[in-house]
Amino acid sequence: MSPSETDAVHENDDSVAPDPRLTRLITYLDGELPADESEVMERELAAEPALRQAADSLDRTWQMLGALEEASASGEFTKKTLSSIRTISTADTPQSLPTDKTPSRPHKLLAAALALLLWTFAGFVGSSTGLLLARNAPTATTQDEELLKNLDLLLDYQNMRQIPDARFLQQLAGNQTKTETLP
Repeated sequence: MSPSETDAVHENDDSVAPDPRLTRLITYLDGELPADESEVMERELAAEPALRQAADSLDRTWQMLGALEEASASGEFTKKTLSSIRTISTADTPQSLPTDKTPSRPHKLLAAALALLLWTFAGFVGSSTGLLLARNAPTATTQDEELLKNLDLLLDYQNMRQIPDARFLQQLAGNQTKTETLP
């Protein structure tokens, strides 16, 4: 490939080569830089406000990311998955042989009628209990309504406490939209 072809390929490439100074800063913040290089980085941080601001921004961003909860599957999901696997594996196995004691048609109808009667009674008891509880439920106050309006804000309060001000979020959003190299 000629040099002009190489330049054309790099012009169309959206990826940006990482800034070695930023890479060194991240390595320093992770505590993976050797002692002598850490001292040099500390002197640079003390001398250069822009580098110090970048380090502070990275540190706050990592703290916010660390505050996020990890996603995990619930126990109910595991049970349902294992149950469906068992159902699929038992569908391939032959069914048991029929026995000589099969219930007669009147017995089947009687059993179905009894089951229907039990389900109807259970539905009646459940509905009556629900209506009784609904009548005795307390009414929502204006304070309750206000709390419900701000529920998302209240639930995310711990994560937002780490954000010092709106300017930090604007700087963070600006850093994500354009690639800046450190001085």
